Amino acid sequence: MDIDMAIFHGELRERLQRVEAGREERVAAGAYDGVPSVAELLAGRDVLVTGGSGFLGRVLLEKLLRSCPDIGTVFLLLRAKRGVPPEERVAGIVNVPLFDQLRREQPTAISKLVPVAGDCAELGLGLSPEDRAILQDRVFIVFHGAASVRFDDPVAKAVLLNTRGAREVAALCAGMRQLQTLVYVSTAYTNTHQMRVQERLYPTELDWRTVIALSENADTATTLDFLGKKFLGHQPNTYTFSKALAEQAMADAAATVPIVIVRPSIVIGAAKEPLPGWLDNLNSPSTMWATANMGVLRVSKLSKPEIRFDWMPVDIVTKATIVAAWAKATKQLGSDVLPVVNAALKEVHPVTEAQMRECYNATTIRTVPFTSAVRYPIFIHPTCWLHYQVMHVVYHIMFGLVVDTLLRLSGQKPRLMEVYRKIAAAEVALVPIAERSHITFETPKFWDLQRLMHPDDVKNFDFDLDSLDPRKDCVNLISGIWQYTLKGKLDKENGLRRIDRLFWMEMGFHVFLVAILMYIVLPI
Repeated sequence: MDIDMAIFHGELRERLQRVEAGREERVAAGAYDGVPSVAELLAGRDVLVTGGSGFLGRVLLEKLLRSCPDIGTVFLLLRAKRGVPPEERVAGIVNVPLFDQLRREQPTAISKLVPVAGDCAELGLGLSPEDRAILQDRVFIVFHGAASVRFDDPVAKAVLLNTRGAREVAALCAGMRQLQTLVYVSTAYTNTHQMRVQERLYPTELDWRTVIALSENADTATTLDFLGKKFLGHQPNTYTFSKALAEQAMADAAATVPIVIVRPSIVIGAAKEPLPGWLDNLNSPSTMWATANMGVLRVSKLSKPEIRFDWMPVDIVTKATIVAAWAKATKQLGSDVLPVVNAALKEVHPVTEAQMRECYNATTIRTVPFTSAVRYPIFIHPTCWLHYQVMHVVYHIMFGLVVDTLLRLSGQKPRLMEVYRKIAAAEVALVPIAERSHITFETPKFWDLQRLMHPDDVKNFDFDLDSLDPRKDCVNLISGIWQYTLKGKLDKENGLRRIDRLFWMEMGFHVFLVAILMYIVLPI
């Protein structure tokens, strides 16, 4: 591989040793005397979660219920759906393999999930006066993760949900009588104009109040959407733009509300728990991995070996989010009015495009073969722009047109070119982030969360960073996409039989083309 992982993991081990030494010193000094663990802090206490139906939100719910068995009610802010009972809305969230272990170990735990009709895109969160009164009377900790994660949302739409929604959550929290912490889940990419992003707030070019006001006005909102990227300034997309403004809204609210901001980098499938590789969506990176293993994607604009991605497994982000809530509530994070935690790993566990390609081509293709692959899966690295364009035309456009034509002739709906359009959209979303791969994130508070962790929480909330391995994680991610996102069944024998057949079919096609060319060019 292009990165000597022994060197980086050596740094990782050194940091983990310092974490362990710091924990031992704190125990010896009696730092935890009278300080509850996470499970003790939340015993009998109610929490509110926004975004509970999303990828990170589901994992957060599962972890809270499984590792805090005595937790009180977990309120879920969910958009109202006419004719759909609350029980069905909760069932739609939890009736997935992610919650199987919880159902086995604590069969009644899911009954603690209570939906509350609301919408973060509406003023007042769309809450009824009765529900608002209940939340403000009972909630102890709030996890605000609801957001549109689409990078191509119109400016006004992203601002109203991501920025104004954060303001409305903070306003709700200001009236909560028992509130100890509001955790705001942001993104590490809110300040991509910085070479090194520190764990602090950076000023935005525009005032968040002004941008919300402009987005609320129908006429000016249309103008914002028309201006698009020109209005965003240095921000690569409307998602990071609106999240950066939301951080400023949280900064203003922090004068009266106890807030901690957690900024995860690019969140991917679970590394370990409760299911290695758990992933329930095909957003951006997973779109590329899924289509590559289907044999659809063979070359990408992102194929630059020097790119270093900052992948962050969702289970590690979840643990950091919960521990951050505990640390703020128990005043372990010091005197910062608004602590900011960069949840990132690139400094100790960098993953380059070249690494991913090597792991994929050398290991994953034959370890997790998809039984519904349409072409032999392999990923090609273009050496220049022209090389990419030629490969794109040959392996994508021509292949897609041929397959869709055959589908039409057989009376079926053509769909491959539509898949390539979705891949192009994912590339458009990821390229600006990839181009900023030189950015590094300072993470002292992220490491502090591990050092400050209560001894009783180590078993359930330790980040377990020393178990990360690019090859193993790559296999788990592809396996998770196949099982949990695409709903496929792992069948290695039939999968290998299929992709080997596709390989020889492709080789035969190439031999046929060469023979035709030789017949045309060479004299008989």
